[in-house]
Amino acid sequence: MKIVNEKGKLFGLINIVDLSIIILVLLIGAVVLLKAIGTDVGPITTEESQQNITVTYRCTVRNTDQIKALKEGDQLISLLKPADAYIKSIAYADLQVPISTADGKAVYAPDPVRKELTVTFTMKAAKGNGIIKLDNQDVAVGKIFTLKTHTFETQGTIEAIQLN
Repeated sequence: MKIVNEKGKLFGLINIVDLSIIILVLLIGAVVLLKAIGTDVGPITTEESQQNITVTYRCTVRNTDQIKALKEGDQLISLLKPADAYIKSIAYADLQVPISTADGKAVYAPDPVRKELTVTFTMKAAKGNGIIKLDNQDVAVGKIFTLKTHTFETQGTIEAIQLN
C-alpha cells in the first residue's frame, strides 16, 4: 500500500493539502487559547524583599503656577495607575541661563520665567536584582524620568538615589 495514492490522498483517506490546513488551524487555535487563558504572574514579592529608596529628581518648569500643581505627599502614577511612590519634598529656584555682556563676557543670570524644580520622592523596589524600576520606568542616576501625579506631569533627570 502506498502512503500517497495517485489522487494525492494520504493513505487513501485525506488530501495532503487539506490535512496541512487542518493542522495549521488547530495549532493557531491552540496558541490563541493558551494566550487567552494564560496569565503572567510576574515575580512574587513580599515586604521582606522590598527596600525603601529615596530619589532626587530635577527638571525645568515654565513658571511657579506649574509647580503649585505639585504637593508634598502626592502619589506618583505609573502605567495609568497609582504607584507605591510618594513625594517627600519640593524645592525650586530661578533657572540660571548664560548670557553675554556688552564687553563679551559670558555670565549667568536668572531666567525671568523658567524655574528649576527639585523633587525628592520615596518608593519601594525589589532588593538585590541590580535594576531599580518604578513599574515600567528605569530609575537610575542620569536617566530621563517622567514624574507624574494626578495633577502634574513633566520629564526630567534622576539626580541621586539613596537606598534606605
